[in-house]
Amino acid sequence: MADLKPIPASRFYVEFDGLSDKLLKSVTEVSFTGQTTGHEKPLASTKDGKTLWQTTSGGFKQNPNFTIEVYLAEGDLDFYNWMKATMPKSEGGDGKWSESRKAGAIVGYDSSDAEVMRWKISNAWIKSYKLSEFSSDSNQLAVETFELVCEQIDRTK
Repeated sequence: MADLKPIPASRFYVEFDGLSDKLLKSVTEVSFTGQTTGHEKPLASTKDGKTLWQTTSGGFKQNPNFTIEVYLAEGDLDFYNWMKATMPKSEGGDGKWSESRKAGAIVGYDSSDAEVMRWKISNAWIKSYKLSEFSSDSNQLAVETFELVCEQIDRTK
């Protein structure tokens, strides 16, 4: 039996072209769902009245997406500016969606700081933005939440 070494969920990083050394709180909900085609109805009827069915992959229902939470740091507008660059000009953005998509990676580390997992991210862009609540009695750090969409996520390690 293989020597199993569980990976701590608290040892990770997310990087994108031109965006590194950020204070990340979390990466959540990395998801993409495949869809099938052909299973909705029979394909054909054959000799002896047998019905043939065909089910095959139909690609994805939607592009892969995930959410990252980034601690606010004084003067650091990098993720926000990236989001703004991809927004249409009519919505207050820069209107540079296609040229502002980025490659990146989600990386997992073991307890000795060695990289043990990696997911390659292709052509990501920020779909939504949320700012944490501010309150005079809070003991939490301020966080920006970004939902990202990408063309592909591949586990490479």
